[in-house]
Amino acid sequence: MQALAGEDVVVTGTVPDVRPYIAHADLVVAPLRIARGIQNKVLEAMAMARPVVLSAAPAVGLAARDGVECSIADDGDELCRRVVELLGDPSRRAAIGAAARDCVLRAYSWSAHLRTLDWLLDAQGTDAGLAQAVQAREGAAPNAAALVRTP
Repeated sequence: MQALAGEDVVVTGTVPDVRPYIAHADLVVAPLRIARGIQNKVLEAMAMARPVVLSAAPAVGLAARDGVECSIADDGDELCRRVVELLGDPSRRAAIGAAARDCVLRAYSWSAHLRTLDWLLDAQGTDAGLAQAVQAREGAAPNAAALVRTP
C-alpha cells in the first residue's frame, strides 16, 4: 500500500479512529471485491453524510439506492468514473451525502431496529403476523425477512 503514496495520496495504515479522516473527505470509496455482511465503514461514512462510491460486493444487503444514497459501480473503470463525476459536482455530493445519512437513520439506527422488534413482537409468533410485520417494515430493515421461521 505504501507504494501508492504520493504528493496527493497519503497512506496512513491503521488509525485509532477513522472519523476525523471521514470528516475531512469529500467522498469515501469502498472498492471491495469480496465483502460479507454489511460493511461498517460504509455505514460510518454514510452516517457522517459523506457520499460513498462502492463496488457491488459491499452494496449487497445495504438499504441504500444507487444514485440516491450511494453510488454503486460494477467494475474499476466505472468506479473511477463515478468518483471523478462526484468530485466535480459538489452539490450532487452534498445531496447524496445527506440522503446517505437519512438512510442510515431510517434503516440502521437503534430506533429503527427497536421499531422492527416491536412489530415482530406484535406479530404474536404467528407466521402470518410475522410476514405482515416484515412487509410493514420493508425498506427500513432489509434483513428482517431472515427472521421468518421455517417449519
